[in-house]
Amino acid sequence: MSSTILFAGDSITDCDRRTDPYGLGSGYVDIVASALRARGNTASVVNRGVDGNRVEHLRERWQRDVLDYAPDVLSIFIGVNDTLVTFFEGRPTPLGLFEERYADILERTKAAGVPGVIMVDPFFVGSDRPGVPWREGTAFAREDLDPKRRVVRALALRYGAQFVPLQEAVDQAVAERGPTVVAPDGVHPSPFGHLLIARLWLDAYQAVSAATSAGPARAGTAG
Repeated sequence: MSSTILFAGDSITDCDRRTDPYGLGSGYVDIVASALRARGNTASVVNRGVDGNRVEHLRERWQRDVLDYAPDVLSIFIGVNDTLVTFFEGRPTPLGLFEERYADILERTKAAGVPGVIMVDPFFVGSDRPGVPWREGTAFAREDLDPKRRVVRALALRYGAQFVPLQEAVDQAVAERGPTVVAPDGVHPSPFGHLLIARLWLDAYQAVSAATSAGPARAGTAG
């Protein structure tokens, strides 16, 4: 029986998946699926990312968008919009509420018996690009997001999930190449940025596969 790898998240995961015949979008999920296929991995890869989502949105549809698929490996990449909502609605998601909602979806995931979970660190690098809503708010965004990132790391440890330390890798790439090469608006990755995420995610997937004694999973595509 084929296994299922499911990706949940916001626009970074979504990447226009609805206009993609394979339902994967044009970002890191597609890169991951292609890399796994090249390894002879034939499991179903499902992208359920939704543009603009925050943790509360994932929580609202967790059963139908995630648990109903009974994934063997679940990837969660969420959090930056819980900070950036400030620039559109006036205030961020409070830290305690962010933790409560994230813990709730993890508790439900644990209860459903999902074998492997990968949690990706939300990142932010800021941008001087004209028209970017958070252009003047880089200091605030990092001040608000950094504690949320620590929550994600702590929850990953608590629930036995594999944590992807993306902010550290992004910061290093920005120092070497500049923010435009990695994430032009400070949030949405460039093709290089998506490749960076995919590489880190594949490392985490290998660790999850080993931990669950699943061997090399088989991955392909699914809408």
